[in-house]
Amino acid sequence: MYIVLISSLCGALNVPYSDKAVYSEQNQISNFLSSIPPDSSNIPLETNCWIWHDNDNLYFSWEAETDENFIIGKFSPYDVSAQADQLCVQIITDHINYYAYGFMAYPLENKSDFVRSSSHSLNFDWNSTYEYSSINRNSEWSVVMKIPFKDLRFNGKPPYNWKIILTRYIKIDDKYYTTPFLTTQMGKDYFKKAIDITINKEICKDRNFYLRPFFIVKSDLIENETKLDYESFGLDLSLKPTSSSKLKFTYNPDFSDVPIDDETNNFNSKYAPSYAENRYFFIKDFNVLGVSSTSFYSRQIVQPDFAVKFTGKTDNLTYGILSTKVKQVVEDRIIVDSDDIYNIIAIKPSTDTFSFQFTILNRMNKDYHNEVLHLKPNWEFKKDQYLWFDINLSNKNTLADDIKKGYYGFAGYDYKSKDFNLTLSATQMSKDYAVDMGKIYEDDYYGWNLNSSLRKEFNNKFLRSITSNINASEEIDNHTSKLLERYAYFALSLNSNYNLNFKLNCKSVKELYSEKYFNKYQLSFQTTWNRSNLLRTFVGITYINDIIYDLNNDYKGYYLQLGLSSIIDKYITYTLTADNIKYYDVPKVDYVDDNYWLANMDISFSLSNELSLTSGIRFNNYEYAYTNSDYEYRDYTRHVGLFSNLRWQFKKRSYIYLGYNSANNKINEINEYSHQQAYLKISYSF
Repeated sequence: MYIVLISSLCGALNVPYSDKAVYSEQNQISNFLSSIPPDSSNIPLETNCWIWHDNDNLYFSWEAETDENFIIGKFSPYDVSAQADQLCVQIITDHINYYAYGFMAYPLENKSDFVRSSSHSLNFDWNSTYEYSSINRNSEWSVVMKIPFKDLRFNGKPPYNWKIILTRYIKIDDKYYTTPFLTTQMGKDYFKKAIDITINKEICKDRNFYLRPFFIVKSDLIENETKLDYESFGLDLSLKPTSSSKLKFTYNPDFSDVPIDDETNNFNSKYAPSYAENRYFFIKDFNVLGVSSTSFYSRQIVQPDFAVKFTGKTDNLTYGILSTKVKQVVEDRIIVDSDDIYNIIAIKPSTDTFSFQFTILNRMNKDYHNEVLHLKPNWEFKKDQYLWFDINLSNKNTLADDIKKGYYGFAGYDYKSKDFNLTLSATQMSKDYAVDMGKIYEDDYYGWNLNSSLRKEFNNKFLRSITSNINASEEIDNHTSKLLERYAYFALSLNSNYNLNFKLNCKSVKELYSEKYFNKYQLSFQTTWNRSNLLRTFVGITYINDIIYDLNNDYKGYYLQLGLSSIIDKYITYTLTADNIKYYDVPKVDYVDDNYWLANMDISFSLSNELSLTSGIRFNNYEYAYTNSDYEYRDYTRHVGLFSNLRWQFKKRSYIYLGYNSANNKINEINEYSHQQAYLKISYSF
């Protein structure tokens, strides 16, 4: 059990080169200690891992003791949690940028991999081609993981000095055991203090090329038309020119197999809602563009014609290029996209204490062009203390030679410690700042922001951790110095050792709307209970005083949230959420509903990790009415969305999808389909 300690004292663990499995004390790793909760207690079940490599792969062979509480979980698609006991390997190939590649193993051989960022967020959108075997018998769980070198980005010649972190998760106790002992509260030290390993033999440079053409047939069930033309074909291409770079290209990508978005409470929004990106091309890669949705909101690219992305890194530099052309899309007689071209070029030089993100964004067509220069230097001037600037300069030129130049900037200070994080920042945006490839809500203001969090871990019978968050900010008009918004937020979360968690949220906002100040507030209490992997329940009640913008007034009300999810067995799972929103004393008008429900339900039948049927329902009964441009009165009283996707992975990275989706609205007491489609999609990887 002292193999890791001896290795760290004597230097890095030399990974043996062999075409066959190697099991010896020199390449054995053990001594797993509890990191969540962080009491450093020894793992109760013996766990050992051996590591070696050949020309193409890095191997991790595990032998893990099991008992009657061993949870095998469920079958699931790639990157969908198996809700089971787990083994995890993290590999750190870059000592400057502080990130790690993660690879998980489950009893039913589910696949899930990720990239851990320097802030310790896990990006499961990154995918590799790792493989593993899993066998559980005679109270021993045996796993052999094969991780291809071609999926990792690294530089230099041998010896390669990397780091690794090994973790075992025991679900019945909801505890993580790592070697060495590390917690995310350590910040950068989480990466620095990982186990040092050395690979002495030169790694073969594999270009990791694959081509995935696809064919899709769509049938419009409303018009009784089947679409089969040149747009029914497309392809994805991926190429790794060097060990530290990657080129991706897609032509006529299709997203029919992506589930429809959940129903959310956007009916009383001051701004158009935003949605998280869930499409393959825009998320499945190493993130080097260095911009948020404020600067680049990819969901407004409704249907790309083609897109190309090239990303890479050296020892002290990351870089990336993205270019995409979109098709003209017309929705409800409104042109959403008009053959626009989006371009992004990004580079980021880094040292151990300093980085400088440099990004140029561009959107253009024959009528106009819009550019934004994004600059973000970040300096760690003292351990765990940072000064940073976020500077954005825009230029917009229209067909009528109407040139607008604007700016948007931040200056900030970050402090990070084991338990406490603090961010202070000041910002200003000019009236003419334009970022047509992004998403901004306000302009022509200045302001400040304070954001802090405190997390305390405990080692007692009931309480595991307490987390508190405080956020406060102001936005002030540039010209009149009039307050536009004052925001204050407090949250307190308690996590117990009995799978029962509580959260309290308090929010207060003073907002200027239509030349009048409103005081909004929100008080919310939420509780979550998990019963092993069988059942998860969620209940939340929120009391609100909110502005109903269409009525130019504020009203009190409540927001009730209910959630239920369960694994019936390893083949069937479901998730159900239902929200009720009610306001009091609202005048009776056609265009505002004061009491309505939202609901989402998903159910999945999985015969294996490769074959599954997922279906879902989206529902809201928000009632509103209006007269359209044809002077037709339309009274909406209900919306129902349905989807069902059959997925079969018949070969690595090769799929057959068969699906159905529709949207039905009850208008003037008559059910009308605004969308009803069936499709068959086949993609094959070479």
